[in-house]
Amino acid sequence: MAIDKFELTRKITEELNEEIGVPTIFIFPNKSKETSLTSSKFGGLPYWDKSLPYPTDKDGNKLKLLAQFNLGEISETCESDLGLLPNEGMLQFFLLAGEDNFYGSDLDDATNNNNFRVVYHPVIKEGFTVKDAEQLQIPTFSDEENDYEPIRGETGLDFSLEKNASPDYGAFNEKFIEKAAKYGWRIDTKPEDINDLYEFLESEVGDELYECAYIEENCLLGYPVFAQYDPRDEEDYPEYDTQLFQMVSSSNEEDSDFMESWGDMGMAHFFINHNKLIEKDFSDIMYYWDCY
Repeated sequence: MAIDKFELTRKITEELNEEIGVPTIFIFPNKSKETSLTSSKFGGLPYWDKSLPYPTDKDGNKLKLLAQFNLGEISETCESDLGLLPNEGMLQFFLLAGEDNFYGSDLDDATNNNNFRVVYHPVIKEGFTVKDAEQLQIPTFSDEENDYEPIRGETGLDFSLEKNASPDYGAFNEKFIEKAAKYGWRIDTKPEDINDLYEFLESEVGDELYECAYIEENCLLGYPVFAQYDPRDEEDYPEYDTQLFQMVSSSNEEDSDFMESWGDMGMAHFFINHNKLIEKDFSDIMYYWDCY
């Protein structure tokens, strides 16, 4: 009986997601969802603790809210522990964008947070109002399309907690080959070449594996997908071993006021050291984006 390699590729990938995948919180913009200062959202006015200084660059320019995540809300929605992330509080991502097309990134030092910031509030305090935000003169990303800003408008968010594995990390390729053999599909490769699984698949099957295993979605945690390459392979950034947040581009097919656009349909990543994430220390972040 002939082996359907396309169907088997999907089946094995699903099995590996469950067996060796890491918890990943997938994020889905929902333009019809009502938002508030304390809800999870992309864009808009942020929640803020009035006892803290609002994030600015070195010249005093206030940063804009890219995304905020009410972790207690997500934990309740997913009916699950959030793993490496705290189960409560507010996690926020800010950028200074609008002066150039770098979206707050530093091409020479991806850890230079002058034009971006990640802030964690362990407790969401009551009493911060829209009027307070206006008095602080907190800027927001434009509702109009702007090549110098990565997002447009504001949108609420939905979440799904799933396990996800990747051919670029861990034992995925080795276990894929082992499972394929058990199903009667022998992939002829040598142990030392096991990281180059695509080299040993027919091109169409390799494309199917890419479609199944690489998830170009907005997410917290999980494995990153890059338009070009992983900059952490360079000697400057080995300690940033954990993806904190991935934000991808989206089209405006549904005629929403909200849109994500990282250059030419690219994606942004915020990385953190695993131990610092466990310690809830979000002061040292690597921020990088690329596009096709």
